[in-house]
Amino acid sequence: MKTLSILFTIFITITNVFAQETLPNNTPPVALVHKIIGSAFFDGKEIKMGDSLSKNGLITTSNKSFIQLKIVKWNTSINLGSNSKMELNFASEKKYTLMDGYCRWKSLIRDAVTKSGGGKGKIYTKNVAMGVRGTDFLIKSFPIFGETEIVMFDGEVLMENIDDKENSVVVTKGQWGGLGGRFGKKINPPLDLPKEVLTSFEQLIEAP
Repeated sequence: MKTLSILFTIFITITNVFAQETLPNNTPPVALVHKIIGSAFFDGKEIKMGDSLSKNGLITTSNKSFIQLKIVKWNTSINLGSNSKMELNFASEKKYTLMDGYCRWKSLIRDAVTKSGGGKGKIYTKNVAMGVRGTDFLIKSFPIFGETEIVMFDGEVLMENIDDKENSVVVTKGQWGGLGGRFGKKINPPLDLPKEVLTSFEQLIEAP
């Protein structure tokens, strides 16, 4: 019975992925739970491997937990670390809000064959808005200190100060950016990270 259950879960996941790749562009996207360690919840309901999320809501993870989501329609992967909270918004603006904790994000450029991905989106924290496309990066949000950090592994992100629309910088591969708390009320020019520091950040959470 256990083997049949695993096979059924794999079948459902593959079916959902295929369906997203063939549906028209105006079809709402689906976030597939690709991997999970420990406990994670969506609007208070525990998430299981193979689940699909297709409505707006809040994801939370417990201590020593991790969840990986695949959004095939947008060519996007989101890894949410332990003790983290993220609001998902599947509307056309593709708005995500990391309320607390950290996540690893990867968004690919539009695929010429499947026509998936490619649309611009934004990820928010309490004090920062980040325009994303074709990038791989880590975000850390600590609302208790009012701090947001971003570390770029590939591509670039426009980092904007929500409280000061004229304060923005482009953070590129191998760089760090921060705002709030210890980092100040303005986004300063990003810092180039030494290779060993960049590697330590990459090991903080599994790659999408």
